[in-house]
Amino acid sequence: MGFIDTILNPIIYAVSFVMTLWHRVFGAIFGGNSSVSWVLSILFLTITIRAAMIPLFRKQIKSMQNMQRLQPQIQALQKKYKLDKQKLQQEMMKLYKENGTSPFASCLPIIVQMPFFTALYRVLYKAASGNAIGVLTAADAKSMAHSSFFGAPIPLKFFTTQSYIDANGFHTTALNVKIVALTMVVLYAVSQFFTQRMMLAKNTNLDPSVPNPMVQSQKLMLYVMPVGMMIFGLNMFIGVVLYLMTTNVWTIGQQFYTLRNSPTPGSQAEKDMLARKKAKEAQKALAAAGDGGSDADAVPAGASGRAQDATPAPRQRAQPVRTTRSKRKK
Repeated sequence: MGFIDTILNPIIYAVSFVMTLWHRVFGAIFGGNSSVSWVLSILFLTITIRAAMIPLFRKQIKSMQNMQRLQPQIQALQKKYKLDKQKLQQEMMKLYKENGTSPFASCLPIIVQMPFFTALYRVLYKAASGNAIGVLTAADAKSMAHSSFFGAPIPLKFFTTQSYIDANGFHTTALNVKIVALTMVVLYAVSQFFTQRMMLAKNTNLDPSVPNPMVQSQKLMLYVMPVGMMIFGLNMFIGVVLYLMTTNVWTIGQQFYTLRNSPTPGSQAEKDMLARKKAKEAQKALAAAGDGGSDADAVPAGASGRAQDATPAPRQRAQPVRTTRSKRKK
């Protein structure tokens, strides 16, 4: 066992246990040696990890919103103590503590997720050789090594140079692996771009009087980060890229829900939320007005009948008695 495996051994056991558990579930449906079972086990491993990290994600969003709200005070402190760096650090830490936030809280989900990502990489690395690791037995590792995603084995990567034959005798060329891996990496980079763009467009305070020096760096990272992720993804196993893609899709959905219901004050997301509330209130008022008019016009059948019974019938005018002309002459 290597040094990394020794340090990450508890997390490797946790990752392999969750993956094996989901594989047993899907293996009962699609078959234990089915590629679908192993692909779904990686997908649901990602979902399990991200679901457990929901409280951390909320803390990250809250921290980013608090940092934007505190920017005017941070700017004031920087101007006041620009010649005393130590005093500036003390005052800023005091400001963070008073407001219950920290500039490092926004990085917390990434820091927590890194060991799980590394553990999955080690599991796939061992499985590619058919070696047992964590809870995975040698038979499980061999089965995973022969599983594929769109014909490309999940323990391989873009720079694979040899052809591959899976357990069913299906021949996979290195070109096919490169095409699948490159397509997945591009999709991963695109999803990374949309993840950052959503946060920048929806979670930024639009008030020009509120300084936010982080916006420029965020705009720069918006275009630099996807390129870096592409280079990074080309060196990862296809199974790991699948994990990263699923993570980004989950993040997009989670960000959409959070920014829709808890937007930053003054941001585009808050404007959208207020517009939705105004439209909903207008619909309720219109519906209430419609119900009130119909209630005023409508008269219950029983009440109508009682009203008619209580009204006295009009008196009939006496009709003249018809007589003949001879009688009238007399």
